[in-house]
Amino acid sequence: MKIECQINNDKKIKVFRVEGELDVHHVKNLKSEVMDSIESTSWTYELDMEKVAYLDSSGLGMLVYLKKEITRHDGKLAITRLQEPVLNVFKLTKLDEFFEIS
Repeated sequence: MKIECQINNDKKIKVFRVEGELDVHHVKNLKSEVMDSIESTSWTYELDMEKVAYLDSSGLGMLVYLKKEITRHDGKLAITRLQEPVLNVFKLTKLDEFFEIS
């Protein structure tokens, strides 16, 4: 799994570009990367998942955890550019209603 982070301090946005599979073997990497970057003020954290082809239940659980932690710090989590198979996982679990997906 590859994770790149771009930070825009003026707009208070951190974009994480994720590449690979978001499964039980890789969730810790993304979780620690995002958790280490959480600010105490209201920032937007965007997960660009255009290059994620697979997502399992551990990946979904980690995303729910991240959203709760980010919200606790007055932040916002946005998930962008999902491939159709990954988007279908969100729809099947009704988590497309829980997350801000664009």
